[in-house]
Amino acid sequence: MLVLLYEKVPALGIWTLKGHDTLYHFVIAEQIIYVPCAAALIWSFECMYLGFCVEIIVQFKILYQYLEEMTVEGNSPDEMELNYLEKMKACIRHHQLLLWFLKKFRQIFSLLLLTEYVTVGPLICAELFAAFESRSIQITIRHTAYFVTLALQLSFYCIPANYVADEALAVARSIYSSKWYSHHFPSLRVPILLIMQNAQHGITIRAGGLVPINTDTFVNVLKVAWSACSIARGLRQN
Repeated sequence: MLVLLYEKVPALGIWTLKGHDTLYHFVIAEQIIYVPCAAALIWSFECMYLGFCVEIIVQFKILYQYLEEMTVEGNSPDEMELNYLEKMKACIRHHQLLLWFLKKFRQIFSLLLLTEYVTVGPLICAELFAAFESRSIQITIRHTAYFVTLALQLSFYCIPANYVADEALAVARSIYSSKWYSHHFPSLRVPILLIMQNAQHGITIRAGGLVPINTDTFVNVLKVAWSACSIARGLRQN
């Protein structure tokens, strides 16, 4: 068996495993073990990713809704200013904690997102090309199903990341809606400028620190896959 594998010209059927029972059973056993384990591992990472994204989005929503609905309490101007200042400082601490958590989140999932982008992108193109070039309806349906599955998997990462970026920017908009300027509290200038400065920096989740993960990237992958498929089909016809 090993002699056949190392020959310059492989034996007939070596790639289809025909006539190679030992290799065939080994591959089948490997698939039975590897595929469920890999699927469970990927599914667990995806659930963690989605769970963290949902929690980040919820926390940003809580923060900017609190900023928009913030009220002033107190009997004297000094008490009102102190009360408003304490609430604003609590919001700043909450926002800084969210930014710190988001930084760690991007570091942890950076490599996973890069692997997803590098592998799923070419596979989407290949499945799209195979779906168009197949001559059997069953094979076309199968490759189309693979294409849709891969596209949905990529969107599973891109869409939540896009929501995270949008909700992070909403914090800066909520400060303008809070009408803090109507109270004329001089001590609020520094904390408000601080939270506005931190909130206005765009937050982008990147794969490997290179590729932004958002809906624009998802659309671009589909566009590139369609263009590459069209070029490959044109070259094949010529």
